[in-house]
Amino acid sequence: MTVSRLALVLALGMGVSMASPSVAQRGKKADAAAAAAAAQAPQWTPKLDKAFRNAAAPLQKAIQSKDYATAKTLLPAAETAALSADEKFLLGQFKLQIASGTNDTAGQQAAVEQMLAAGTGPADMKPQLLYFQGQFAYNAQNFPQAIQSFSAAKQAGYTSKDASGQPTRQLDLLLAESYFKANQTQQGLAAIEQAIQAEKAAGNKAPAEWYGRGASQAYRAKLMPEVAKWTRLQVAEYPTAENWRSALVIFGDAQRLDDQTQLDLFRLQRTAGALAGERDYFDYALLADKVGLPGEAKAVVDEGRAKSAYNASSKPIAEITSVVTPKVAADRASLARSEADAKSSANGRTALGTGDAYFGYGDYQKAVAMYQLALQKGGIDASTAQLRLGMALARAGQVDQARQALAQVTQGPRAQIAQFWTLWLDQNARAS
Repeated sequence: MTVSRLALVLALGMGVSMASPSVAQRGKKADAAAAAAAAQAPQWTPKLDKAFRNAAAPLQKAIQSKDYATAKTLLPAAETAALSADEKFLLGQFKLQIASGTNDTAGQQAAVEQMLAAGTGPADMKPQLLYFQGQFAYNAQNFPQAIQSFSAAKQAGYTSKDASGQPTRQLDLLLAESYFKANQTQQGLAAIEQAIQAEKAAGNKAPAEWYGRGASQAYRAKLMPEVAKWTRLQVAEYPTAENWRSALVIFGDAQRLDDQTQLDLFRLQRTAGALAGERDYFDYALLADKVGLPGEAKAVVDEGRAKSAYNASSKPIAEITSVVTPKVAADRASLARSEADAKSSANGRTALGTGDAYFGYGDYQKAVAMYQLALQKGGIDASTAQLRLGMALARAGQVDQARQALAQVTQGPRAQIAQFWTLWLDQNARAS
């Protein structure tokens, strides 16, 4: 008995049935979807000699009966008869079916390689084979080959599907991981971003983990602008207090900020409700006192106590509270004099310091006036004053003016902090 060309083509029309080495095995719905897609694809008619068809007939029958032991004994004859590219491709598929049926991963890989090496076969099958080739290479930690195969599969138009036949971004994510493991971080980040954009285009929301992965890999590679970008992206899509804290802590750790810039970051963390636990409140209060803002330090520990953010008997909190509390009355009483001095001063340094004090006491309108005066007089770090002006305007609820002020902070870590503040404004559009 011989195998007709039509029978072989129909067998191919069922698609490649194999267990994916790094994703869950496809369900029946996905198999049905693949079969339907194959049925609509342009038919490939292999050119087969009689000798191959005679050898392939019993082999195909054994495979269809799931008699893989018999099929293996029939393989050598079919292999001897397979001389043309078409015949070698079909032989590779037979091998793939046997290897899949016997859970032989090495055999699956060899069969996929043989089918690709033949350089023929149904056009719609090649992208899938390239994808499988990439998975085998990935699992073998051959990441350059995985990158090559996944990229080729993507270029050929392959789209992975879930059990219900819906498209997934598995290809982009595996390509991204291959790049990361090959220490090609920028390319990996681009692959994740493509996956995110594809999800958005499909009307879906990318998982938070994708953004977290981008941020962590950028941090590992010390790509600081990318760290800021990916943490902001995560907070933009998932603006929880936990994500805000994670984003700002990662950003701060990556930047190694000086005291004044760290203060700006702490202020945003507090504004976003992203201070958590004794350590956050203590570190913030300690820094505020260090730079001469006892009122802000006390306000922070009081806020943490009111929120039960730490144990009421916390020794570190008790210590910082005992240090800053005696300073507050005199500090607050000095503000009127400092404001007058700021107006008569030849430069903006006193105005900047007075603005910081007013900000710490929550008097944002007076802080705005002092920051504006500091910028007008000059002699100070304009980036610091401009950022803090935007922050004070944001806290005062002057949203449009805050955006304008923040947009003028364009250099260094403060530019990134300004973008975080703008993101907070976009999410809230109100004073906290």
